[in-house]
Amino acid sequence: MKKLFALFLSLSFTAVAFAQLSLPQPSPKASVMQTVGITEISIVYSSPAVKGRTIFGGLEAYGKVWRSGANAATEIHFSTDVMVGGQPVKAGKYALFTIPGESEWTVIINSNANQWGSTAYKQELDVARFTVKAEKLAEVKERLSYYINYVSDNEASVVLKWEKVKISFPVTINTNELALSGLNKYFRNSPNEWMNYASAARYLIENNGSAADALTYANKAVSLNSKHFFGHYIQALALAANNKPTEALAAANEAKRIGEAEPSGFYDVYKADIAAKIEAWSKAKPAKKK
Repeated sequence: MKKLFALFLSLSFTAVAFAQLSLPQPSPKASVMQTVGITEISIVYSSPAVKGRTIFGGLEAYGKVWRSGANAATEIHFSTDVMVGGQPVKAGKYALFTIPGESEWTVIINSNANQWGSTAYKQELDVARFTVKAEKLAEVKERLSYYINYVSDNEASVVLKWEKVKISFPVTINTNELALSGLNKYFRNSPNEWMNYASAARYLIENNGSAADALTYANKAVSLNSKHFFGHYIQALALAANNKPTEALAAANEAKRIGEAEPSGFYDVYKADIAAKIEAWSKAKPAKKK
């Protein structure tokens, strides 16, 4: 009985040991994510190493569809509709394939995101396919890596580097259109949060949106909270955007009065700009009546 019990303990310990075993993987899983404007772009992949091998034109043949990584097909996700390589791609998760060439690669965005390698690849499921130039790296990049370079609120560059090769392709987004659409949806269903209205007005002013809508949002912010300098400051900017310098001056003076009465680090950020606006609008001449 004691021997059986000892054997049981030994087997149990062995099972636990195997369950907890963790070893380095030849191609460890990796990921990268970047928010561009209001769009999240993420890539999940496995990162193989060169290990002294000839990769492109050797391990990975030219002219053949490649998983663009190791193990499962590389996945790329867009949280909103985007343009990839100049072609429209809907929000969602996709497989990222490539076809390496000596001087030019084909980049493929495929709708079958959950597949192993490229053995199940079907061209009819491609949603975008385009070519890019292959660049030579000065030094060997031992492990395959992806990067997402933030260019602007409307554009990012997806970069792949491995061995002595680099490719990149653009992802472009109409961030302003997405933001404005989001504003309209939000305020149809949102609670009356004054700061959200002030932020919406500010966004429109800074991104050449509707000046009339900006003033509507700013006025709403002030009506919900007239005791905070920031609402009056944004209202002043909105009034100025609507060619109303006299009213803008009054709103800016009110922002200054409240901010000086209740000093804060938040007010300090805008204090100089409010003073500059007051000076400028004090000198502004009223528009002549026709």
